[in-house]
Amino acid sequence: MSVSDHDYINFSQDDELNYILKKYHKSQTHENRVELKKLGQAYKDETKSKMLKHAEFYPYLEKHLDKLR
Repeated sequence: MSVSDHDYINFSQDDELNYILKKYHKSQTHENRVELKKLGQAYKDETKSKMLKHAEFYPYLEKHLDKLR
């Protein structure tokens, strides 16, 4: 069974990053999107992943919400 693209985070799409920021009640600003991309890259590096699923990334993000406004 294949996984759909919908399951993965596309860090190059502002709409998708804004969705995540809104989900966590954070401002949908350029600065927050940049920080979210940094967090995504850090998690990719840590897990040696090329792509991240929402379900994989959210627990990591929840530990770093203080970096977002």
